[in-house]
Amino acid sequence: MKLLIVSDSHGNSAALDELLKKYPNMDLYLHAGDLEADAQSIRPFDCVRGNCDYFSDLPERRILHTPYGTLLMQHRPEPPVNIIKEYKVRIFVYGHTHRRKYEEINGIIYINPGAISFSRDGHELSYSIVEISEDKVKVNFYSLLD
Repeated sequence: MKLLIVSDSHGNSAALDELLKKYPNMDLYLHAGDLEADAQSIRPFDCVRGNCDYFSDLPERRILHTPYGTLLMQHRPEPPVNIIKEYKVRIFVYGHTHRRKYEEINGIIYINPGAISFSRDGHELSYSIVEISEDKVKVNFYSLLD
């Protein structure tokens, strides 16, 4: 399973369009919030509401099933313990910090793709491609400027 993951586009729909053209055959396209755009206009991205998506009716979180296990996506970096336990989450995707991150903590893989706008870690127009199998999660970070 291949996923394209972005976050914090803050209205930069042109970058999202460019990614869709560059990667037309992903299994899932995920956006971890702060679209500042209409979710319908950035299809096929599955999105969650960020703190800047003031008038959005997007869900606060999404739970998806992958070959590796349950994936939880939300904008804020603090995963809710009750949901982690109830759904046996193995992958947690978030945004908000505008900083790329990949780490494993207590058996859960944490992924932040960085920001497609307004980077805070020097990686402008940052996103990730994640390949998921039953026994492995491979995360690569990229920039549209590279």
